[in-house]
Amino acid sequence: MKKLLRNFRTLTIGKIKAFAIDRTGVAMTEFAMMLPVLMILTAGSFEVARYALINQKMDRIVATLSDLVARSDGTSMTETEISNIIDSARYMARPFDFSNDSMIVLTSVQGRTAAAPYILSQRVSGTVTGGKSAIGEAINGDASLPPAFIDVGGGETLPETETLVVAELIYTYKPYLIGALGLFDETILYRDAYFRPRFTARITFPSAP
Repeated sequence: MKKLLRNFRTLTIGKIKAFAIDRTGVAMTEFAMMLPVLMILTAGSFEVARYALINQKMDRIVATLSDLVARSDGTSMTETEISNIIDSARYMARPFDFSNDSMIVLTSVQGRTAAAPYILSQRVSGTVTGGKSAIGEAINGDASLPPAFIDVGGGETLPETETLVVAELIYTYKPYLIGALGLFDETILYRDAYFRPRFTARITFPSAP
């Protein structure tokens, strides 16, 4: 019996020592522990690149829209002309889908002496929850221009009869991978651009199709 117990003790101690020095599977364990972190880093890298791309596209889109309107050679743009310009924004946005969750606002603003400029025309395409023009929304109502346009008195930020074409783009950015993990919520992005008409003193366009 004693001999059996000694053999059992020797065998047990030997197995415990072998288990203690065995490193088989350590790399797999470490990889399993690091896998969630690696997945988050990979998804984050993808999302950062995607976020940078949509911001670049939005800058390009608003500049192109306002420039195209400003190049009109007539004081009154037709429905076909303004619709084609708006459609070009959705084409430039690819691979992002601007058919939903985006809002394009084109505004024609004219200055007044010793008064705030007013809105000549405005065309809105699309809707975004809580989204609205920073310029104003009422035709013939006062237009609010950013601080870069200095108030020279009485709210005048544009000289009499001077016109601006303003393009605004509001987009609901939804994270693709990170959002699916529940780490970040959707974000409202906003961009604008300002151009003066090239060939006419003022430009107007239809407010609705």
